[in-house]
Amino acid sequence: MSSTVISHSLQPDRGFHSTLSTTVALDPPRPDCSFFALYAFLQSIIIDRYELVDRHLSFEVWGEPNLELPVFALDQSADSLLLINVTLPDADAKHVTLDIPVHTRYGEPGMAQTPFQSIAISTPTCFWACPPSAGVSASFSSEPPVSSSSMLGAFTQFSIPSASSHYALLQVPVASKHDLFSVEIGTAAVTLITFIWLVYRCWRVALILQSCHLKQQ
Repeated sequence: MSSTVISHSLQPDRGFHSTLSTTVALDPPRPDCSFFALYAFLQSIIIDRYELVDRHLSFEVWGEPNLELPVFALDQSADSLLLINVTLPDADAKHVTLDIPVHTRYGEPGMAQTPFQSIAISTPTCFWACPPSAGVSASFSSEPPVSSSSMLGAFTQFSIPSASSHYALLQVPVASKHDLFSVEIGTAAVTLITFIWLVYRCWRVALILQSCHLKQQ
């Protein structure tokens, strides 16, 4: 009676946008139990609830709702949580694959020479939630993994495996403070050139309008 993670990977594994794919072997304790997956993400990971709705997933999310904030503007003391009530392919399914779109926030520029930062995403805690039953196994817990979950309110017995140490790595581009001077010079140069071009175009338009006005006279 367990749910073993077979594979856990990111595709692509580099960039700000990726898909987290997890395949889990199924061994339900009872036919009336429901299967859940609980993800814990660092604050640098963004979960867009609208994308999950488009995938017709039943879920709950806890974490920073503002998707535009950079990672250094957030409270790093707490992880973001995603709980999914997994719909199984059929009653006799031996495994299921969960594909979750993930995004990352802009990281804080540093002094490191490497242009990438590694973010570890642990495997989800996959568990079975069961309604009240007369015969309760000693392996069941009466405490839900997330006490504030409304989806788990109808269940009283939970088969929760031990935590896994496996994780997938996402390489995220990050700015370097070594490039600050060249970026400032480049930005100033582009701004100056754009201003000169606009002044030139305004001057040309003024000459054309003045010529048309003289011809009309």
